[in-house]
Amino acid sequence: MRDLDEQVLVTCEHASNRLPAGFQLGAELLKLHIAWDPGALAIARYMARRFAAELWQGRYSRLVADLNRTEGNRVLMRQVSDGHPIPFNRGLSVSDRAKRLDTYYRPYRDGVVAAADALIAAHGRCVHICVHTFTPALAGNERGNDIGLLHDPGWGIERAVCDDLRRHLDHETDYVTWFNRPYSGTADGILPAMRLRYDPAQFVGIELEVNQKYAGDSRQLRQIAKAIADGLAASPSLIQS
Repeated sequence: MRDLDEQVLVTCEHASNRLPAGFQLGAELLKLHIAWDPGALAIARYMARRFAAELWQGRYSRLVADLNRTEGNRVLMRQVSDGHPIPFNRGLSVSDRAKRLDTYYRPYRDGVVAAADALIAAHGRCVHICVHTFTPALAGNERGNDIGLLHDPGWGIERAVCDDLRRHLDHETDYVTWFNRPYSGTADGILPAMRLRYDPAQFVGIELEVNQKYAGDSRQLRQIAKAIADGLAASPSLIQS
């Protein structure tokens, strides 16, 4: 039997819409999803407390450097996001981009890797729970799920864990839970990059995507976080493997 409390790492890449000193953008734009994932940090904090886990959270807006994209991705520093120009990302030189990465991106990504390495060295496995939220509609199309469980179906026990978790959520709650929606669990992001570093027996990565229609309701966010945490804690695939 595994002790899950000794294996969990929680991250929240889009936790904040703050900007560093010297960066400017309209306050109304900073409230939008282009700048952060509202509601995600509350869920991540609950998960970290529940499992006595280390929590890594982004300090600044995703517009400064998107911590959930890999180096070389053209949208890591977006010049335009959802039709909105991002002035501080325009005209960046190669050295400007390198400095931005060294200051705001690499310390976070390197820290997450070090935390995962430490769990694997001490306990044989890292269960990385990555917390994000998504907009209720995109391009006029309503998204039908409340919770998305993003994973790589071909990687270790990730699909089995998500099966366990969805059964729990379907039985215990009324939330609509889908696999790899509204995004693919294998698209560019921190978890696919982490999987490249480890053996499937050492690393389990699940990205939680929660509908932002709940972002302004702290009670609902806590209820969602508790339901997910309860499901993970009871997952036979995590406990017995």
